[in-house]
Order: sequence, then structure tokens, then C-alpha cells
Amino acid sequence: MTAEQPADTFALWDQDGDGLISAQDILAGITALGLDIDSEAVERLVAAADTDGDWLISRAEFDAARLGRDPEINDPDAAFDTFDTNRNELIELDELESLLRTCPDLSHESAAALLVTADLDGDGYLSRAEFAALLATLAP
Repeated sequence: MTAEQPADTFALWDQDGDGLISAQDILAGITALGLDIDSEAVERLVAAADTDGDWLISRAEFDAARLGRDPEINDPDAAFDTFDTNRNELIELDELESLLRTCPDLSHESAAALLVTADLDGDGYLSRAEFAALLATLAP
């Protein structure tokens, strides 16, 4: 890390390097600093940032929580991989709802309506290409 490159805060909290921050990662980081914290407080912190209900904080969830605004999505494939939580190469309705929870400006939108609009082949899911096209239409 150089003076021009700020520390990757996500990596500092991701104690085990699995690409996700757990309550255990946060507890380990805080106790390593010699501080004491209530584990229930850490669980509430994780729950506040966790948008897909897996009790883990992904980089997208971390960035959205840290910035307190819509995450900037520069790589549609990486975004697809983040929101395709069941890894079936399709974005399903519940996964699309997770995306909407990370983008407060979109919370008024109906995930079902977005799915219908963006699902060009009518199969009820978003493919990588359909997801990328949806992100392009949502970009400022």
C-alpha cells in the first residue's frame, strides 16, 4: 500500500480472506485491537449491512453501507456474480430484490416489475446479458 493507495477497508475486516465479512471477522478485528464489544452489537451491525439475509457482508453490501448511497457498479459481470447468490447463472426475483435493497434510490421500484421489463426472453429470470442491460438502463 502506498500513500496514493488508501487501505482496502474491506480486506482489513475480512479476517479469513474469503471475500465476505462475518460477525466473527469483526469480533476478531476489534478484539485484536484490545477493545471489548458486545457480540450482539456486532450481529446487529452485520444485519444492518446484510441485504441478502446470509448473515455475511459482501463487498457490494459493505460498499453500500459504508458509502450510505447507491453503490457504483463498474463491472456488470462482477455485480452479476455478487447478486447471483445461488450461483445458478440466473438472477431470480429474490436476488433482484437484494439488489434493490442496496440501491436506496430504487427502493420504490418493484422487483417483479423490473424483472418483467428486463426479462427479454420471458423465462422469469435474468441472464447475464439481461442483467447487464438492466444495469445500463439504471445507470445515471
